[in-house]
Amino acid sequence: MPTLSIFVDESGDFGESSDGYYVIGLVLHEQQKDIEGDLRHLGERLREIGLENHTVHSGAAIRGEAEYRDMPYTTRKRAFTFMHAFLRRTRIQHHAISLRRREHADRLKLEGAIARELGGFLQARTSYFRGFDQVIVYYDNGQAELTRILNAVMNAYFLQVEFRRMQPADYRLFQAADLVCTLGLLEAKDNDNALSRSDLFFFESARKLRKDYLKPIQGQRLAAD
Repeated sequence: MPTLSIFVDESGDFGESSDGYYVIGLVLHEQQKDIEGDLRHLGERLREIGLENHTVHSGAAIRGEAEYRDMPYTTRKRAFTFMHAFLRRTRIQHHAISLRRREHADRLKLEGAIARELGGFLQARTSYFRGFDQVIVYYDNGQAELTRILNAVMNAYFLQVEFRRMQPADYRLFQAADLVCTLGLLEAKDNDNALSRSDLFFFESARKLRKDYLKPIQGQRLAAD
């Protein structure tokens, strides 16, 4: 029975704000495709820099926040790059939904826009999704609003969908969804010429961000039918 796993992460919140962006990162793994070798390789690379069993948080690594606050820049950059290589080489697909908050500043408008974008993403790939008998959605239930949207849209679209609550440390693929979310946010900011100082320092320039990190993963975006 073909089963599809969808890992979901988000960046942004539903507060009454007109600043920034709201981004959803999706990573899709067809469970019949073995990725154990890629998982082991990622673990080995992280072990090389003293981060064995480390949960990679891409945005925090860029900004040097939380557990990365006292970590050398070179170590943060290598952890990010190792996760990016995993995303690029592993037999998974991904998609990011990015919304400008200034266009959806009201909480209800933002919820509606996310539901429309998510529904449109699924509808445009009907042929692909029809190939699976079961879909399992993994989310950490970090935001009640997004949990509600996922439940409503996924159940309306799929005949058989299961939701599993998890923690980022539980699955590398959730950490990959976190990276997709971060890259989606960076792409949206770059398109608006709004990259921060910490973004430009981490990637050295907007050009290197596009060339070395955004462009190489374009081939694994889940295309429309």
